[in-house]
Amino acid sequence: MSPRPNTHPSDASSSATKLRGLLRPLLLGLVLAVIVWAAWQFDLPRYMSVAGMRALVDAHAPYGPLVFMAIVVAGLFTRVPMMGTVLVAVGAVLFGRLPGLAYGWLAALVGTTAIFLLVRSVARDYVQRTLDVHSERLRALDERVTRNGFGTVLVLRLVLGLAPMLNWGLGLTGVRLAHYFAATALGIVPNVAVAVFFADAIASRLPSSDISSQRVVFGGMLVVVAAIATAVVARRLRRRKRVTLRESVSPVTTWQR
Repeated sequence: MSPRPNTHPSDASSSATKLRGLLRPLLLGLVLAVIVWAAWQFDLPRYMSVAGMRALVDAHAPYGPLVFMAIVVAGLFTRVPMMGTVLVAVGAVLFGRLPGLAYGWLAALVGTTAIFLLVRSVARDYVQRTLDVHSERLRALDERVTRNGFGTVLVLRLVLGLAPMLNWGLGLTGVRLAHYFAATALGIVPNVAVAVFFADAIASRLPSSDISSQRVVFGGMLVVVAAIATAVVARRLRRRKRVTLRESVSPVTTWQR
C-alpha cells in the first residue's frame, strides 16, 4: 500500500489565507470606526477655525507645529471634504506664509501616504481578487494605472488636490509607493500654496486697497498658472498614453499578419 499524500500543510495554508482575507476588511472597518470615534470625541471640526486651532497650539506652545500637523493628518483621515485644505489655510494664519506652507505640505504628504499604506495593506489583495474574477475592464484599467503610476497620480493630485476619494481610492490600485509618494509630493503643491496664500492675504490684509488688490491679483495669477500647468501635464500624458497603446498594439497586429 502506498502512503497517502500529506495534505495538511496545504490545508493549513489555505485556511490561513482565508483567515487573513476575513481579518483585513474587519481591520479596515475597525480603523474607520476608531477614526470616526476620535473625530467625534476630540471634536476635530472645531480646529477648522482660527480660534480653535490657536488655542490648541498655544496650549502646546513648544510643540505647536507638530500638534498642528497631527491635526491636519487626522483631518485627512476623517474623509470630510475640504477639511485638509481648510486646516492648511488655518495654519497659514497662525504661522505665516512660508512656515504654514512647509507645515501644511509636510502634514498633507504624511497624511495621504499613511492613508495609501493603510488601504494598500488591508484592502488591495481583496480588490485584486475581485477584479480578477468579476471585471476584466476594471482589471485592465488597474493595469494601465499601474504602468503609468507617477503620471496618473500627478494629474489627479493637480486636479483634485487633497480630495478624500482620491486619498482612499489610490490605495486600491497597483500604483507603486515610490511613484505615489513622488507624484503626491509634487501634485499637492499648487493646492497647498493657493490655500496658504489666500489665507495669509486675508489675515494680513491692510487698509490700503492697493496692497490688497495686488495680493488678490497675484493669488488669481497663481490659480491660473496652476490650472494651465494641470492642463499641459494632462495633455502630454494623454499623448504619451496614445503612443504607448499604439506600441503595445502594433506587435500584436504584426504577429497576427
